[in-house]
Amino acid sequence: MSIDGRPYINFFGAGYLALSSEPEIRSAVRQALDEGSPFARHLPAAHGAIDPIFAEVERSGAIACGQEACVYFASGYLIGLVAVATLDKSFDVILLDELAHHSLRDAAKASGRPFVTFRHGDSESLRQELRQHVGAGMRPVVMTDGVFPTTGRVPPLNGYASLIGQYAGRLLVDESHAFGVVGENGRGAAEYCAVEHVAVGPATLSKAYCAQGAIIGCSAQTAARLRTQPPLGGANSGSPLSAVAAAASLKYVSAHPELRGELREKTAYLRHALSGIGLEVIDSPAPIVSFQCGGREDMQALQRHAFERGIYLHHSTYIGAGAEGVIRCAVFRDHSLQDFDELVDLLRAR
Repeated sequence: MSIDGRPYINFFGAGYLALSSEPEIRSAVRQALDEGSPFARHLPAAHGAIDPIFAEVERSGAIACGQEACVYFASGYLIGLVAVATLDKSFDVILLDELAHHSLRDAAKASGRPFVTFRHGDSESLRQELRQHVGAGMRPVVMTDGVFPTTGRVPPLNGYASLIGQYAGRLLVDESHAFGVVGENGRGAAEYCAVEHVAVGPATLSKAYCAQGAIIGCSAQTAARLRTQPPLGGANSGSPLSAVAAAASLKYVSAHPELRGELREKTAYLRHALSGIGLEVIDSPAPIVSFQCGGREDMQALQRHAFERGIYLHHSTYIGAGAEGVIRCAVFRDHSLQDFDELVDLLRAR
């Protein structure tokens, strides 16, 4: 990336598949812009039709999700609310990972159902909360991130699925940092943990895909219902240009599954290199590699030192970073191995 004309090796942010410069995607958006695409509404007409621009992103999204249908909406922050709306009224209580994204916590509050939290990524804690709060005949929903954005951790979803099986429960997994990059087909943490049969997995498109907005894969019947009830019913769906970019990105990645393989190899390389110099990094399939080296002031000093040497690092204090924070490194497909070697050399010298 370039800041004030100076090049930097960037380890900050998202956009893991590095699609922003792909000519196919840029061309699709440019064509829509040149054609003067109107600001459309994503509401069913009297005969059930959907604006063609939004219909296209939903067709592409359904394929990417491995589902019959898909609903596209304007903001990833609505993920929790939209996913809760897919659940029928027989679900009685929500159990929420204590470090789940703010949007999931807000959705739990807005659901009207009682909710409790369990310890982060802890199956035993979930077991205890289920025993305490789920009575006979009650059905639970477990809400969690699929990949936690600060640490890259994938929770033990297979363990959760086993626990809720006796209650006929469901998993609601925010796949935002997993969709496109985790799982054999890039469908996310639920696919990676083989629990898609009990999971609802909405995802924003701004993390791996070069796009704005979010999608949720579902049945055609559920999709029709979601479009007519809150939070989507009556709401504006956002910019058609965003939908065009989303459709083009989804199609491009579906046609180029090797992109995930490249990203995974590079993530493994960095993870191994950092471990090799004595840093503690968690084992994860996600393109997020975080570590601590000293306290808050030490990591802030490291961030400044790296910036002076042309490496853009991020000292994160976001959800799950802890009191001191962490150095969070995002891995991008267009990183070179030399980029990683320069980072490791800088850290080794410190």
